[in-house]
Amino acid sequence: MTASLVVGAISPEATQLAANRLGPLLRGSRCGEVVGELVRERTARSGDSAFARRKTSLLSFTSLLEIAAQESGRTHLGLDMAEADHPHEAGIVSDLFVYASTVGQALEDLVRFFPIIQTGTTVRLERAHGMARFIYSIQDPSIAERLQDAAYTLGKVSRSLRRATGDAWSLEQVTMAMRAPASLQAYTRFFRAPVVFNAQATALCFSEDFLALPIRTANAQRYGRFCEGMARALPAREDPGLLEDALRAWLQHAPRKWDATLEHAAADFGITPRTLQRRLRGLGISFLDLRAQVRMETARRMLAGSRLPVTRIAEQLGFSEPSAFTRAFRIHAQQSPRAFRQAALTPL
Repeated sequence: MTASLVVGAISPEATQLAANRLGPLLRGSRCGEVVGELVRERTARSGDSAFARRKTSLLSFTSLLEIAAQESGRTHLGLDMAEADHPHEAGIVSDLFVYASTVGQALEDLVRFFPIIQTGTTVRLERAHGMARFIYSIQDPSIAERLQDAAYTLGKVSRSLRRATGDAWSLEQVTMAMRAPASLQAYTRFFRAPVVFNAQATALCFSEDFLALPIRTANAQRYGRFCEGMARALPAREDPGLLEDALRAWLQHAPRKWDATLEHAAADFGITPRTLQRRLRGLGISFLDLRAQVRMETARRMLAGSRLPVTRIAEQLGFSEPSAFTRAFRIHAQQSPRAFRQAALTPL
């Protein structure tokens, strides 16, 4: 295995935009805290300009979308998020379709500037036999569940295209490179076209003639200035801190997470254990220490946010005995699990 490490990232702006859409959708559901986790500490530390520029690993983002969909009962959450966009909402995807001269120009520049929104992914525009395909694919091998993210991404692009052309643009077909959900009705209704799952690529498919469609609000001067700004914003290199964020997300969602080894993580990230160990060493991180931190952070959330008995929490966290969990938690929090829960539940 000689592949290099790919850790996808999503920009702070795109994360905040997604959180703005998730908030109303999840209000009143059991997983409203997902929004808070998605943008953790950003509001509290908004004055910290360095923190405000920090990206989130794509694995964290996609995992949270899948959990939110499952726990809220919104099985089509990605589509719901795309449908919740506002006509005047700022964002690279929507902004590109405001001042470009044609659909083709907007899509080509979306391909060029997509790394500003997120990395670890590929978008491309293909033309063949009178058809055009806007293809979206995730290159980060650690991301297994991709449906909600793909639906959200293709849904945003589709909505922007219809808004820009006044419904003159339409789809022939949508293909999704993942297994089909229980019902396809929400997908065919949203995209107004057949949706095929278990396909080779995740793509919007439409007539190549539509690339020449004019955009009603085109403004060449403003579009030129917009593209100049986007070109300056293209990321020059990967943020090394993303690996820790991605590993934390992986540990939170991996099967038998508390028995997970560095070798298991390396296999899911598509690299050798030696490569992962070298990258972690460069960040001053120990895999076992990171696993222990995530375990205790999970314990704190479970103690504060559930009524599960401490013995049951210890079992779910993989401790052989409740006493072993109590000892580990005392070292981490300087108090017992029961004392921590009592303090967390006591009103200020």
